[in-house]
Amino acid sequence: MRSNTDGISTPESNEQQRKWSDNLWDKKAQDGLANYDPSRAHLNFEVTIGGKVQPIDTSKSIQQKMEDILLARGIKNPNARKNVRRKQRILAQMIFGGSRDRMLEIAFGDQKLDFTKGADNSHLTRSEDIEKWAVDVYNFVAKRFGEQNIVSFYVHLDETNPHCHCTVIPVDEEKKRISWKHVFGQTPAEESSTFTTLHNELFKEVGSHWGMERGSNMAETGAKHRSTEEYKRDLVREVQSLENTKEGLEKQIHRMEIKLKSISTMIANLQVRKEKINEEIELIASQFGEEGQDNEQLASRMTELRKELLSIDHKLAQRQQMLNDTNNDIAKAKEKLEKVIIRHQQAQENYGDDIDREADYLKANMNITYNKMLMKTIEPLQPTLSDRQREILQDSGFVELTENSQDVINCALLLALRYVQAATEYAESHGGGGSGNLSGWGRDKDDDDERWWMKCIAQSAAMMKPSARKIKRGR
Repeated sequence: MRSNTDGISTPESNEQQRKWSDNLWDKKAQDGLANYDPSRAHLNFEVTIGGKVQPIDTSKSIQQKMEDILLARGIKNPNARKNVRRKQRILAQMIFGGSRDRMLEIAFGDQKLDFTKGADNSHLTRSEDIEKWAVDVYNFVAKRFGEQNIVSFYVHLDETNPHCHCTVIPVDEEKKRISWKHVFGQTPAEESSTFTTLHNELFKEVGSHWGMERGSNMAETGAKHRSTEEYKRDLVREVQSLENTKEGLEKQIHRMEIKLKSISTMIANLQVRKEKINEEIELIASQFGEEGQDNEQLASRMTELRKELLSIDHKLAQRQQMLNDTNNDIAKAKEKLEKVIIRHQQAQENYGDDIDREADYLKANMNITYNKMLMKTIEPLQPTLSDRQREILQDSGFVELTENSQDVINCALLLALRYVQAATEYAESHGGGGSGNLSGWGRDKDDDDERWWMKCIAQSAAMMKPSARKIKRGR
């Protein structure tokens, strides 16, 4: 969940509602950085008042729906006042989901899904389970925040991991006003406690009934908040560490199985020797007292054989204990290996899901920032478009921002994800002149989100500009 002070922009609303033209859908489908599947778009749906499931209604944007709710209830938007110095948090934007495998199972059952880019999945049908799960989540939100405060609730089945977007207005019902602090807590500590409680209750009331597990509780584990970059880095380390542990356990099991085979061979050889000794003892016993036999010599041999038999029984007992211990060690190692394999798969899945979530979040906000930058480039060119003004357009990056918008955003997204080399290769492969000097590229500690996105977009626009662009100057 994240707070919002500016309301829902048109691009973000269109994104959630999938209110895209055929041309934009084509671009989304061909975008190597996106994970939209047009052939599954018809499976998306929304949950409305009363827990009703229906196709997504695009007749009103999310912002319009919010304004209608506030108007109908006589509640003012505190950020709509003129000269607002410090904007308040007026919306809570939530994303609900679960592990990829479980969510796909809930959404599509045992139907086969092809994740290949451009694959046709139009044969898929929406499972009733995903609708029931979504309604359960909707009812949970309605119970906690008031159904009258739910602005939108959209469920997406056309991406890698099924999930739902929910937008809620935090309202103080007694005073009939928007108040984030009243709903979520007066202090950061109270807010953190509220989120933990919500997470616990969500698991108890919804997640546990759908075969999901609650994520790790930071209060219990003592985990500290990490930046996205730190989180991704730690995930990579965890994946690698689990991979090493898995390989180590596999080698350990292999060595113990060789040891087990060796012990079994020794036991088999001792058993063979024991049988031969018993046969010889029986033969000697039958020869006692017979004519021509040296009873004293037979007795001496019998004594030697019985001593060897005792020694073999002792060795067999030792080897059998070694065999049992090794079998137990192998069983424990295999049990541990199974758990490590599951953790390894989960870590790999979490890393992939995290990248998907961050990319979606960045794209939505970059579109907002992009539009703001675009407007600023237009400001000095309002009256007419003389040759001089066209030159200004060229120099300001306007051409790249308008004619190459999708490529600029894709390249900026790679820069924001710190994939500098990939951004450079992307720019060059799409006609750009390259990166120039990007050594030390990164986010300054004083950069807020919007400043950071502007830096990424500005750098991307420069990278997407052809190196040998010729500008026609007026004479």
